[in-house]
Amino acid sequence: MKKTLLALAVVAASGAAFAQTATLSGNFTYGYRADKVAGVSSAGLTTDTAAIALVATEDLGGGLKATAKLSLAGMMRDGAGTGEDAFVSLAGGFGTVSMGAVESDDGLSRARPGPQWGLDGKVHAANANIDYVSYTSPQLAPGLTAGVSYVDRGTTGAATGNGGTTGAAAAQPSITGNVTYGAGPISARFDVTSWTRQGAADVTSNTNKNRFRVSGNYNLGMAKLGLGYLQLKRTTGTTAKEVVATVAASFGATDLGLTYETFDNAGVKTKGFSLGAQYNLSKRTAVVAGLRQWKKDGAATTDSATHLMLSHSF
Repeated sequence: MKKTLLALAVVAASGAAFAQTATLSGNFTYGYRADKVAGVSSAGLTTDTAAIALVATEDLGGGLKATAKLSLAGMMRDGAGTGEDAFVSLAGGFGTVSMGAVESDDGLSRARPGPQWGLDGKVHAANANIDYVSYTSPQLAPGLTAGVSYVDRGTTGAATGNGGTTGAAAAQPSITGNVTYGAGPISARFDVTSWTRQGAADVTSNTNKNRFRVSGNYNLGMAKLGLGYLQLKRTTGTTAKEVVATVAASFGATDLGLTYETFDNAGVKTKGFSLGAQYNLSKRTAVVAGLRQWKKDGAATTDSATHLMLSHSF
């Protein structure tokens, strides 16, 4: 009897152990970088990425799974470690509910297959930190899902501050509905966003009204083609438009990505391109190189940046 109880206890303990998993991953990328901005040049050795992420998942039974992620950046010797994405989600037959604080980009990432060196803050707007809650449906058809998300108010248009309900009263929340498709050679997403405090007297730092975005890529085998478009209307009557076009290709251990972007902000245009190259020494280690150039209407010079670095993921 005692042996049976002991065996059952071992089985129960083993089941509990296998029900929860945690993984630690990260990346360190270091090398040479040269920049020329507004006619001023700078160059030297630098850290590009020094980040770690902890992801924990738990099988709750009945088809339910919980996931949480915490990540840190700036983990080099003389750097000050800072928080990055942090979220928790619950997934099951009903779909997935997720909430947390993450970095939000321009939403056209599907238009940029292959190695990239972002033009955020150069051509299109800089990434922003957001607090959100979202729902994603189970598959409605092969590869097809739909979802809705709510982004709380806070600092907008800049990658500073965590925002939330304690953020700037001058900002406003937003609601986004999306449809995503990924099957065969096609990966695409379409979404529509409406800001919820349009015209409020205290809303002065965010005059966004509504936005729609569509982006995707098509896998031709050796190469991928990507296209994206964004249109943002403001309560001031102005409109911003972004266009992204990318071609990416792989040749053995070498991956290449070339992206061209334009951003028209109420008639003032910024254009630029980014060329990324990656030579994979293994699944985790690669030599990466990048070149990007951009110029805003009326600027006296074309800004540029280049880098050549060694990157390892774990």
